[in-house]
Amino acid sequence: MNDSSEQIIWEGPQSQVLNFGIFISMGIISIVIIVAGLIFFQLAAFLAIIPLVYLFIKWLIIRNNKYKVTTERIFYTTGIFSKRTEALELYRVRDVDMYEPFWQRIFKLGNIALTTSDKTTMNFLLKAVPHPAELMNKIRESVEKRRDVKRVRGVEFLDDEDTVENLG
Repeated sequence: MNDSSEQIIWEGPQSQVLNFGIFISMGIISIVIIVAGLIFFQLAAFLAIIPLVYLFIKWLIIRNNKYKVTTERIFYTTGIFSKRTEALELYRVRDVDMYEPFWQRIFKLGNIALTTSDKTTMNFLLKAVPHPAELMNKIRESVEKRRDVKRVRGVEFLDDEDTVENLG
């Protein structure tokens, strides 16, 4: 059976919603520093640049955390100046779960957690991705297709406590 070419299912950065608390807190701190600086010591207002620089760095980090989900693999690229890319083969995925924290759900975002048989990446989390239920189903379908192509099936072993008598 000849496998068709790898196609992109979804790609994009993590959502800046992950930084919402930082945006709010650094904005408030900057305003407090500016107001205090104007009241007490005008040069102190320039200290407001510190939380703004911190905010920019956090924004840049999230902006450069990118995912690319294909019909065969998931790529996760991080780094601002030097880049690092992890690749996870879909046929190694054993379980796919979705988590939708309230704050993310407001923005139609969620997290997709993958449990894999990969020794280096046993747990993988796609954070704050748009329309997570739709993406989770596409990943699950692609996992099954890749397993069929690779002729791979997951095998679960019973623990000592999970004997046949205890299961039924």
